[in-house]
Amino acid sequence: MHPLDFQASRTLGMNVYRYIPGTESAVTRHWPGLFQEWSQGPTPFTEYAVNNNNMEEMAVYLGLAWRLTAGLARYAIPTYYRDDAAEALGREPVLVDWEYEIEAEDPHTVLDNGFVPGRSTADGHTPKSWENANRAGLFELSAPRDLVRLLRAVLLDATAEISLFGVAPGADRQTDLVASLCDSARPSLPSVLRDEDVFVDLTIGSDVGYYDAITVASPTDLQLRIDALAIDYATRIEAYQNSLDDLSDMTAFLRAIRELAGITLDAA
Repeated sequence: MHPLDFQASRTLGMNVYRYIPGTESAVTRHWPGLFQEWSQGPTPFTEYAVNNNNMEEMAVYLGLAWRLTAGLARYAIPTYYRDDAAEALGREPVLVDWEYEIEAEDPHTVLDNGFVPGRSTADGHTPKSWENANRAGLFELSAPRDLVRLLRAVLLDATAEISLFGVAPGADRQTDLVASLCDSARPSLPSVLRDEDVFVDLTIGSDVGYYDAITVASPTDLQLRIDALAIDYATRIEAYQNSLDDLSDMTAFLRAIRELAGITLDAA
């Protein structure tokens, strides 16, 4: 079994793949420096949303999500913390009415609630913020660092979630995606995704009783791609864990975790 063991199913015409690690982390040995004080500058959290609770598996999740959506235009909804995400990215989102919801409160399964009404932390200090309090934010992502910033923005509660849409590039497809997420009727993945689009939901548990889960869906069969990535990450995880005794400082760690993630943060 690979550290990333996805279970495949077919639902409503969608190919769906789920990774539910439960109490077992994809990375089982951790850098001791995660439990020490960090100086100013690049840190595990600023670079890969890694801390001493949500550890190196975060880098694996981020790399996997980005690589699964390679060649597509990427848009993401950070659940609830829309305004924090906007501050982290330095730009405003397109407001939409629906967001995706996965509940991972069981180590062996998830509750897939599909699209639910959007919500946000809008503070209500102005009429505009009250008006948009029940809307989610869809952000365009240009590089992996954008996805890291979104994850950092939502890691504030017992559980956190980001939904990533990889769709065909182009203004027309973006317009259609936004329209489907603003429909008065509740959307579904078959009504939102087309052709070779890829949907990736990252659900992260931080407190006791909450767990991680990755949900991938596409009209296209992704089994071969997922299997290849699982093999690649098994190799990366093994190499990372074997290198831990040689990671003497932050610079060495950040170099090693970049290899673990399999992505360059500022590359498209």
